[in-house]
Amino acid sequence: MLTISPATTALLAAIEHLSHTPLVRRTEVGILIELSVQQKMERTLDELSFYAKFCHKTYGVMQRIGPRAEGFEKLAHEFHVRVEQCKEVMRQLLEHASEDVRQMFTARFLTLTPTSFGNLLELFADLTQYKNYRLDEERGRSSAGEHDASSG
Repeated sequence: MLTISPATTALLAAIEHLSHTPLVRRTEVGILIELSVQQKMERTLDELSFYAKFCHKTYGVMQRIGPRAEGFEKLAHEFHVRVEQCKEVMRQLLEHASEDVRQMFTARFLTLTPTSFGNLLELFADLTQYKNYRLDEERGRSSAGEHDASSG
């Protein structure tokens, strides 16, 4: 199994602190972060978290409005397309991972079973928290840069 670095562990703790919610799939999110850093694929993880956030939000809307609502079919189709995109991006991140990590992710998230789908939804929720953390981080850098520019 992949060793999670202290930097990734600190990042996971910061995400949980910001969101006031523990990550359900903390280990797996840590592995994805670790793989993205090791392989210099941070942008790929950002892409995965973007689509995961879309899926998480869309699934919530679908649950709220129900299958008889106007536009549900279109929403369901878009959700399916993005889920497949997430899986493909995840496979890219896992491409150079060890065999045991690839097998674990395949079994937990990439098979066509109700359990795997439930696990994937949990991972999407956690990746949404990761994405929100990254967005807050970017806003912080942006406003700090504006502050620095105006004080100089």
